Amino acid sequence: MVGLSMVSLVSVSMAGINFGFFIRPMQDSLAINESMFGLAQSARYVGFAVTSFIIGRIIDKFGSRWPLAIVGLIAGALVACIALIQTGWQMIAIFFALGLIGFQGAGGNLYSSVPISRWFHKKRGKAMSAVFLGVPAGILLTPVIAGLISALGWRLTFVATGLVGALVIVTISIVVIRRSPDDMGLTIDGGEQSNCDDDQNSDNQSSERSWAVREATRNATFWKLLVIQGCQFIAFGTIVSFRIPYFEDNGISREIIGLAFSLEAITSVVAAVPAGIALDRFPPRFVGSISLVILSLAIVSSMLVIEAWQVFVATGLFGLGAASGAIVWNTIWPNYFGNQHIGEIRGRAMQLMLPAALIGGPLAGYVKDSTGSYIAAWWIAIGLLLFATITMASTKAPKMHDAAP
Repeated sequence: MVGLSMVSLVSVSMAGINFGFFIRPMQDSLAINESMFGLAQSARYVGFAVTSFIIGRIIDKFGSRWPLAIVGLIAGALVACIALIQTGWQMIAIFFALGLIGFQGAGGNLYSSVPISRWFHKKRGKAMSAVFLGVPAGILLTPVIAGLISALGWRLTFVATGLVGALVIVTISIVVIRRSPDDMGLTIDGGEQSNCDDDQNSDNQSSERSWAVREATRNATFWKLLVIQGCQFIAFGTIVSFRIPYFEDNGISREIIGLAFSLEAITSVVAAVPAGIALDRFPPRFVGSISLVILSLAIVSSMLVIEAWQVFVATGLFGLGAASGAIVWNTIWPNYFGNQHIGEIRGRAMQLMLPAALIGGPLAGYVKDSTGSYIAAWWIAIGLLLFATITMASTKAPKMHDAAP
């Protein structure tokens, strides 16, 4: 868990959550409009949709250790190459390549979530929250990233974050990460294997019933989760990168925004552990509904920012909603459909959510270019999140006897 948490920490700074700090400096140097940055977000999702099923199958079969090491090396090189771009289409191409290798820039990617699904069952929520703590830890570094951009420029900052990130990810992948509890003589949830025969140990490892991909995609619950997460994808695309330039346009300094992101990191930590505990004790649909409501409030608060203190309110709420939401999604899929084929199931889900992934960023960029404001796009996002909240509250786990033995 510690190793995967460290991977999440450095991923945040590799053209991830804090990419919004680069938008205005890049626009000062290059003729790139808002829509291009939105298209870059979508290109990342498109790339992942193309390969997600294959990546999921590889991780299900071989684990994350060597695939993540290779991906970390490639991702570091790609992030460093952003420093060389001269046009918006070059940026979009690099983000598409990042998506192709499954590098989503945070702790919610398949390389982190699938191994935890295999290692934990009863304690899965707590384990997911522990891994996610790397994300807010990485967000705490945003004042450093903002300072580097001011001191070195955006190009050298991309080079530095790419090289450091690659070094950390490759080292941790090789030294720390293992495929399954069997590789360390353990059982699911951290128990030691007994001296009984292999069949009994296998039974202990597979006590959670798992759905095959074909069975999951034929179940109504799969499609309801798809719609809910698709709505959240669109909403996230409209806000996650563009809130930073929006705050800057309203006269908030980059230094203040960086400090506000530190508060976001703190509230993410505050939310992560209770969310993990709640997911182990209560139906995840209720925890997920709460996280969606908080995200809606975070967008409303962002829209209202005109003074520095309001940025802290908006980022604090965003941290609460985003952290709990990320843990919910990494937990609810294996809780509902088991862990044996979860990489393939989530990969298939990502492919089917591609239309939603394409909408959010370009929508916000187009609205800004057309009207001079993001507000209309953000109202659409709020409506989608409220619809997702109602749908999530009614989405129960599928009946386990429907799964194949």
